[in-house]
Amino acid sequence: MRSDTETVVLLGDYDYDYYRELSLRDGLRSQGITVRECRFRDEPLSVGLTKFLLLPLFYVRIWRQMRRLAREEPAIDAILVTKFNISVLPIAALFARRLDAPLVYDLFVSLYRTADMQDYPRWQVTLIYWLEWLTFRLPDYHLTETAEYAQLYATLYSLPRSRIVGIPIGADDTWFHPREDGGTAFDRFTVVYWGAFLPHHGVETIVDAAAELAAEDIQFVLIGEGVRKDRIERRVAEHGLENVEFWGRAPWETLGRAAAGADVTMGIFSDDLRAQASITNKVSEGIASGSAVVTMDSPPVRRWFTHTEDIYLVPPEDPAALAAAIRTLRDDPTLRERIARGGRTLHETVFSVDQIGKLLVENVPFSERSPTRRSVAEPTDPKYE
Repeated sequence: MRSDTETVVLLGDYDYDYYRELSLRDGLRSQGITVRECRFRDEPLSVGLTKFLLLPLFYVRIWRQMRRLAREEPAIDAILVTKFNISVLPIAALFARRLDAPLVYDLFVSLYRTADMQDYPRWQVTLIYWLEWLTFRLPDYHLTETAEYAQLYATLYSLPRSRIVGIPIGADDTWFHPREDGGTAFDRFTVVYWGAFLPHHGVETIVDAAAELAAEDIQFVLIGEGVRKDRIERRVAEHGLENVEFWGRAPWETLGRAAAGADVTMGIFSDDLRAQASITNKVSEGIASGSAVVTMDSPPVRRWFTHTEDIYLVPPEDPAALAAAIRTLRDDPTLRERIARGGRTLHETVFSVDQIGKLLVENVPFSERSPTRRSVAEPTDPKYE
């Protein structure tokens, strides 16, 4: 823990249902940094016409809160703007310059690529790209999930690679942890996926693997809502599968119990560029729950995980390989338990709040005035070079 005291302002419209903001806030606090919050809205509002129409109101709220914080704090060492808040980067940059503090933006996920994958009208996709391209020049540093994402975004937006730092997604131990009662008591060998059915999740591969295993006593549970859920339901119907069930959107407690009770949990399986650069919250939450996780083989996963020790890896978009992996884990409980234990240990040593905080303070110079800080161009962890 750092002995000197620094203050970082967390600015944005966010809640803590999604773990990213919570891990950034509590991770910094775990390292002895004071975090003050400037929330101009209690719940996140999607980037769109409504948010842009409300910008004057949001700017007034930010102006008032930041002026109050500037009066209350002897020094503000950095402003960290939360994800999906490109529209408030200009006012955040204004305060950062006035306070002589670096501005850090959690780029995390490209809105442009998300809009493109969700089949937005082409003009909207193009507009979002150029809005991001312009506003991404304002922050001094960006955060994202992995080194691969950092390189992808550096190229996509013509940003200096040295100014983008990968900070992995952790998992909220409030919900995702091994349960004394074993979690949800499934009545047969069960594979669980949860998420928003996004294209890069490759849920079609999971369904096709379920078809390969239709004659075996293996159950698949798909939890969540999203843009491609209807398509996935049609695919299940076309296969005539009786071993796949949909739970819809589930409360966190239900989701956490299902993850802990599952024999195997799913990561992602698409060959999409975003999937190739990602670890994803499904993997982080699965290992935190103490379940054996299967996901696609990719460079960022290989940076942290070891096949058959703390995860089971398969090629992307390969239903036969995924089915074979599930069958192997069903037939080898010793292997399954070893992977589950190894994954939980990795969560505690790499993806915990304290570790995320450590990576933040070691790799992002929140206070450039401090001569003890390293440059982000010299990462302290080779996994982020």
